[in-house]
Amino acid sequence: MPETSLSPTSPATGVPRLDSVRVAVTHAREQAEQQTTLFESLGAQVFHYPCIEIVEFEQNDELDTALRAAAAGKYDWLVLNDADTVLVLVDRIKRLGIDPRSLAQLKVATISCMTEQYTQELLGLQPAFSPEVYAPEIVADAMRLELGERVLLPQSATTRAGLARHLVNTGADVDAVNAYRTVIGYGGDTVPVMLWEGKIDVITFAFPTAVRYFAKRLKHEGGTLAMLDDVIVACIGPITAATAQDYGLKVALVP
Repeated sequence: MPETSLSPTSPATGVPRLDSVRVAVTHAREQAEQQTTLFESLGAQVFHYPCIEIVEFEQNDELDTALRAAAAGKYDWLVLNDADTVLVLVDRIKRLGIDPRSLAQLKVATISCMTEQYTQELLGLQPAFSPEVYAPEIVADAMRLELGERVLLPQSATTRAGLARHLVNTGADVDAVNAYRTVIGYGGDTVPVMLWEGKIDVITFAFPTAVRYFAKRLKHEGGTLAMLDDVIVACIGPITAATAQDYGLKVALVP
């Protein structure tokens, strides 16, 4: 990693600058815009290697019905498991003609700081609960749901049932609804070549699926995970970190 990575703290953010640090972002470019802006504001060089593409269902009656019910006050909680779900809901609500203000009576839980920010900025909702630890059992316990409270949990079709199961175990009435699906991404920068040449210092993974799809895409394009041996691997949340470790990656950062 360049020596300039150990730069003074940025007065605007209070975190160390990343001057000349070369960062690879594995999320879809559109969804990674906020990450890119942050890294670049700290002086990093950002390269994109989209490993996830978000695909909305053309017909999603279950989600549409749930959103209309939420707007009508039939849920107590809206649990947003990731930032991509927020983006999908913003689009779906607009298509359905639902006024986002009608969701203001809901208590909103957001998992991860990015999800919290998207919820505030794009949905105009203020989260009532934003855990510091993202493990499903800890989240469910910390929410302190009352028996019979109605919870709407829109999420990716590939998301494991862990959070929904733990929420149900608290006695809540949970509707887990598929909001979108993910496929392996494409395009972006020539990150496999850059890894081979030692020109990537940090790689980021926002979701467990990003790790799995990264491994598949990298292999398909002639690379190996051993190319990351000298790269700092940063994962958002313990589940993403555990997935990376399952693939043999040495996780250095779990913000």
